[in-house]
Amino acid sequence: MSSLTPRKPAKQPCVLCQRIRGFLIAAAFLLVFMWSQPDWRLPVWLDLTTLVGDLFLFAFVALFCFKLWQHRRNNR
Repeated sequence: MSSLTPRKPAKQPCVLCQRIRGFLIAAAFLLVFMWSQPDWRLPVWLDLTTLVGDLFLFAFVALFCFKLWQHRRNNR
């Protein structure tokens, strides 16, 4: 008979590893979507560079406001 040793608890992945994993899953999903729809295009009236720039601006402003709100909430 062999003696059974207790299992070590599973180590939780770090936050950065979870973010990288989420990014890779999203990128894989996007690539599969693009591969399955090769003839899909944006409408002619929609400028892609303006859309991406506006999305980055919105994300920056939203993140800045959220971090400011967190900072003020924690310093009360």
